[in-house]
Amino acid sequence: MKLDHKDYKLLQLLDANARTPLSQIAKKIGVSPEVAHYRLKRLEEEQIITQYQVIINLSALHITQFKICLALEQLISAQLEIIIKTLKEKSSIKWIVTCKGNWDIIIAIESEDMIKGDVIKDEVLALFQGHIRKKAITILIEAQTFNRDYLTGQKTVIHDTRSITANKQEIIIDDKDHQIIKLLAENARASVVDIAKKLRIDSRVVIYHIRKLEKNKIILGYKIALNYAKLNIQFHKLFIELNGTDTSQSKALTNYLKIHPNCIHHVKVFGSWELEPEFETATEQEFENILRELKDKFTSIIKKIDVITIAKEHKFVYF
Repeated sequence: MKLDHKDYKLLQLLDANARTPLSQIAKKIGVSPEVAHYRLKRLEEEQIITQYQVIINLSALHITQFKICLALEQLISAQLEIIIKTLKEKSSIKWIVTCKGNWDIIIAIESEDMIKGDVIKDEVLALFQGHIRKKAITILIEAQTFNRDYLTGQKTVIHDTRSITANKQEIIIDDKDHQIIKLLAENARASVVDIAKKLRIDSRVVIYHIRKLEKNKIILGYKIALNYAKLNIQFHKLFIELNGTDTSQSKALTNYLKIHPNCIHHVKVFGSWELEPEFETATEQEFENILRELKDKFTSIIKKIDVITIAKEHKFVYF
């Protein structure tokens, strides 16, 4: 499927806010609502847009996320597929990717307490028993997600999404809040009417809860997941080990990642490395240029960079 500039603009607008009304999208890309509807349906049917996602402030809900990185041995593809299928069914597992590079698979787990998280971790590792050559575990400290400005080259507003910090106040949500978040996690573009029907409540109640969740910074945004293969996009994840604690250089590096149009996530972790930024690029050469620039600009603070290429994203939900 060949995309034109209006298609890419539509994707960028939905990535900035997946709940943007179609009438507004049509006006911004300069087409009629009917044409905008046609373009959107085509992107969905061709599975270029694979999911509409709700972005949740995990720290406000007292949720901890950690990742398990595994290098595997003596595991055939059929066995791996069975394991991944089992992992996808676990609600506590939010992200599963197979990779090219130092790691073969990465699994992100979310839990309300470390004890429960440790149990889930052991369950995951047990599935790979006898096939783990190397492993690493990191705990998420802070994460930001950025709009995909590279799709059109036009700048959008930078917005934080998830931030897990010790001084973040925990906010209590009720059953209705939780049910609405779950439905939005399945489809962040679901209409208020559809949500109300599923929960058997008035639409005005749904609107009230969504606005409350947004006001309290529980819901921090809505975006889309893309089919990398169909768009010929390469997805790279970096594991950056820092050298020392040069505050000025550290801030400069963070700012570089925030403003770079190809950086989609800036992630700080506690573990064997400190940073896990993620980039989407159109070509390998484009990514090589980014990598070279990172090394040249921040040679005094970056000790080591490991790179993996995401071969396939098997599961990705923010909540």
